[in-house]
Amino acid sequence: MERKFRLILVIALLVGLVATANAQPAGNGPKGPPDEGIGEMRPGGPDGQGPMGGRFKPDPAQMKRNASLMAMAEAHKNLAQIYEEQGKTDEAIAELQKILVLAQDQLAKNKDNEFFKRNIMGKVMPVYHHISKLYIKTERFDDAEKLLNEGIAFLDKENPEESTRLRLLLAEIYKNKKDTKKAEEAYKKIIEESKKNLE
Repeated sequence: MERKFRLILVIALLVGLVATANAQPAGNGPKGPPDEGIGEMRPGGPDGQGPMGGRFKPDPAQMKRNASLMAMAEAHKNLAQIYEEQGKTDEAIAELQKILVLAQDQLAKNKDNEFFKRNIMGKVMPVYHHISKLYIKTERFDDAEKLLNEGIAFLDKENPEESTRLRLLLAEIYKNKKDTKKAEEAYKKIIEESKKNLE
């Protein structure tokens, strides 16, 4: 139940991040000089309170796309939950993978937005984790290993600290497969990366 709740939270945050990442600076449109968009500010006002310091206004077209994205991600998540409860693991995995595709598409469209990239990485990691757990549950260890390696490579490019949880699960798979050499390498990598974060 906790895993499903986390997945719902991830999807909601993903959609919120897309909306935030695609917001346009107030006052850069046809109305007035660049710094005089106070009437168009989002909640939070000019004093820097609230999301994004109150200095951005949403793009209506992007908000419409975000609403569609949110509906799609929510529908995929709900279908995955239904399929998982019915024991239809392959169908559940397929729906969860569609969420990853949506996230990757949004990252490609927002590749120059560092704020969006940093935040989205933490939101897709639980989806990789959930799919891998479904593979493990059905003893499809090779599929889980492949997906985890893809997720680690994807996350390592922009936000390596988010890949630690996937590495832990990958090491567990190696251990279960009696591949102690790979398990040892994975655990050492986790320790090495975690030490850097503590410095």
